[in-house]
Amino acid sequence: MAIRKDANTLTSAERAEFVAAIQALKAEGIYDQFVLRHANASMGDIHRCSAFLPWHRRFIFDLELELQRVSGNPNLGIPYWNWPSGGANASMWNDDLLGGNGDAGGVVRTGPFRAGQWTVINSSGLPAGPLMREFGQNGLPTLPTQAEINQVMAIMPYDVPPWNMNSNPSFRNQLEGWIGPNLHNRGHVWVGGSMLPMTSPNDPVFFMNHCMVDKIWHEWQLRFPNQGYLPANGGPFGQNLTDPMGSTPSGQIGARPIDVLDSTALGIVYDGIAPQPQPQPLLIVVGANPTQADISTPGETDVFRFDIPTFGPHTMFTTGPSDTFMTLFGPNDPNVEVTSDDDAGENFNSQITRNLSAGTYYLRIRLYTPNSTGNYAVGVRSDGTGPSPIPELIVDGVSINAAISAANESDVYRFNITTENIYTIETSGTTDTFMTLHGPNSQIPEIDRNDDGVALNARIRRQLSPGEYFARVRHYSPIGTGSYSIRVSQG
Repeated sequence: MAIRKDANTLTSAERAEFVAAIQALKAEGIYDQFVLRHANASMGDIHRCSAFLPWHRRFIFDLELELQRVSGNPNLGIPYWNWPSGGANASMWNDDLLGGNGDAGGVVRTGPFRAGQWTVINSSGLPAGPLMREFGQNGLPTLPTQAEINQVMAIMPYDVPPWNMNSNPSFRNQLEGWIGPNLHNRGHVWVGGSMLPMTSPNDPVFFMNHCMVDKIWHEWQLRFPNQGYLPANGGPFGQNLTDPMGSTPSGQIGARPIDVLDSTALGIVYDGIAPQPQPQPLLIVVGANPTQADISTPGETDVFRFDIPTFGPHTMFTTGPSDTFMTLFGPNDPNVEVTSDDDAGENFNSQITRNLSAGTYYLRIRLYTPNSTGNYAVGVRSDGTGPSPIPELIVDGVSINAAISAANESDVYRFNITTENIYTIETSGTTDTFMTLHGPNSQIPEIDRNDDGVALNARIRRQLSPGEYFARVRHYSPIGTGSYSIRVSQG
């Protein structure tokens, strides 16, 4: 497991390994790809916005994986720049790690990234000269103190409207540096030179600076485990909890804020901070009396789970005096958003009614106004006297016509196999469908899946033994809708 350490505490061997890995990525051209990924991102997607912290957590995580690859050491971690002890005379600026300040003209002439050994690039990827630094020469002569870090660590909630550089109170905005004691921004400005423009990853200290930012966020999350990421919904696209973040490629982990919130799950460890498990969601029993709950601090998010044994219509609801906002995730995955609601219930209570298949679901509940508090009760009920029938497909029978009519909707069908043979389950029409097959005799085990078997239609063809099977159909796009037909045939 990689342990991210204070850069000033690295041993000679650890310094040499880190420098060699950075230089190897530079030689491969991979390092410059990271520079361009940051440089060519839209400013509003990655700075002065709610996604600032998750975007950069994913960014430095991806570089760390590359460092581990070229070094052959899966335990190599990016060191962090501990600002209170990281001034110009700190050992991290010695020749065996980063090298020091620039000369009178700003050119770095010491260390492994000095002129002649390291060339920066511009936003087009072209060589742009030597690395430049101007310690404390750009209006900010000092680095953040521990007292200033402690001050920011006490701020709640994570963020508030308008979700930008004017948000207040906002832990994210204080840590980024647009209000308050100026933490992250001061690191860039204090170094100066190559750390000032969007091509700032040209200077390897960029990653140490952001590792320190991430460490502070990590500690804040441990201190306030119920403080959720905001906005969950309603913010600019790319900033909401389950939106894909801009300029973030596919990788080992997802590209949404929700995919990077749990540092422990990502295997991120900082020296002196023991990994701590996230609090487990509170279980709600379907049909039982509503569970009493309370948002006691601004920005808090409560997480609940409940189990659905069989397909049918269900209603998730809150009651009480608070203006709640509810988001449903699942089945069997707390990061897959199904739908959300604000005021479908009584007064300002949230409520979701929809068909649910068998599985475990998760509810995230917060108050509509991020900086408010209040109490509520939450419950789940099964609607009707029994589960709604699942449409039955008859093998070699007529197709069933259907439609995905809302975002994140999925349809479930059942069919019976009496003789072992090869069977084909397929959709037809102009809608880009995605199908999963479950069974036998259970909706939970997934045994196959398909996206584009024929054109944009899903098609699964496989040997099936006798039993009851279930086909789930959704749109390939989480927000897509459209009509389709589905049938099952032998052969």
